Amino acid sequence: MNKTYKLTGLFVLIGIICFSGIIGYFIKQKYSARSEDMLIMYFDESVRGLSVGSPVVLQGVEVGKVAKIRLITNLEKGTFKTPVYMIFNDDGSTPERSREEYEVLLKNLIEKGLRARLITSNFLTGQLMIELVMLPNDKPVYRGSGKYPEIPTVYSSFAQISKDLEDVPLQDTIIRVGHLIDNIDESIPIILKDISQTASTIKATAPDVMKNLSDLAESLNKNIPSLLANLSDVSKKVNSLMDEKTGSAGRTLENMNKTLEDISKASRSLKNLTDYLERHPEAVIQGKEK
Repeated sequence: MNKTYKLTGLFVLIGIICFSGIIGYFIKQKYSARSEDMLIMYFDESVRGLSVGSPVVLQGVEVGKVAKIRLITNLEKGTFKTPVYMIFNDDGSTPERSREEYEVLLKNLIEKGLRARLITSNFLTGQLMIELVMLPNDKPVYRGSGKYPEIPTVYSSFAQISKDLEDVPLQDTIIRVGHLIDNIDESIPIILKDISQTASTIKATAPDVMKNLSDLAESLNKNIPSLLANLSDVSKKVNSLMDEKTGSAGRTLENMNKTLEDISKASRSLKNLTDYLERHPEAVIQGKEK
């Protein structure tokens, strides 16, 4: 009986050891990598949310993972660098190459615009991942010592916006806006004073304008009847001379008669306008009431 328990316990112990070994192997495969297979990237922004094992994607496809993250400090200069190491997935889809061939290929891709940047993989948890993009117009900036092949980095969209806001002279802009508001406050009383003076001038000159219009209307009323009488006599004489004429001459006389009627109507309208302005002189400034 005791022997059976001992054998059972031995098999259980061997199973636990094998299971632990398998788990350890997979963990090692996922989170460990040979130093010669690593690439390095330096980010000028916070890498909070990026962790070992975070994916590295190219056009949405995972092509590698983050192997380790370090913080290098220079106490003398007071500077900090955050190197992020990554490895490409070894899924057998690409042919094996020597390290020299691998570095030449990577250099060509970098010259064509290969860059790395941080993007958010989960907005709820704030987790980050690395995206490889092609930016042909971007000039590569290297920060490493050359021990590891380096992929240049660019700012993420959020970091670029933050950097642009930092570059804006916000304090100077606020001061300028304040000066502009002060100038407007100082100018408003002057503008209102000018408007008041202009209104006073118009009001003072309105009676003279009305008087001139009234004199003009009276002059027209006095002269138009005699003018119409003279024109009527001329029309009768011309009409008697042209009795034998037809065609265009007859139409000309008809047009002349219409012109005389229009002049008479215009005289009456001007008289009405003068009478209205005498009763409502404020209409020169405010306009006629509707």
